[in-house]
Amino acid sequence: MDPRKRNIGLIILAVVIGAVAGSVVGNVVGILLPESVVRDFFLLPIDSSTFGLTNPFTLDFHVISLTFGLTFRINIMGIIGIGAALYVLRYYRA
Repeated sequence: MDPRKRNIGLIILAVVIGAVAGSVVGNVVGILLPESVVRDFFLLPIDSSTFGLTNPFTLDFHVISLTFGLTFRINIMGIIGIGAALYVLRYYRA
């Protein structure tokens, strides 16, 4: 399949799965590594910040209450996971 005609939903799914897989691998590596600069490099969020709604937004209608929240914490292992997922997607045929 031509990569230019790839479904955008499949690309977004690959990016999300890669980020989650990278974060899981990073947490496992973080448990195994001793406290050091290397551990901090791979596990701390880039720029030591998070992007998104840090406090959930609540919309209250007295009958129903909706709470919205979304936070991105990007670290090096998440970026490596995204890269690996996109590399695998390059050779995936659907």
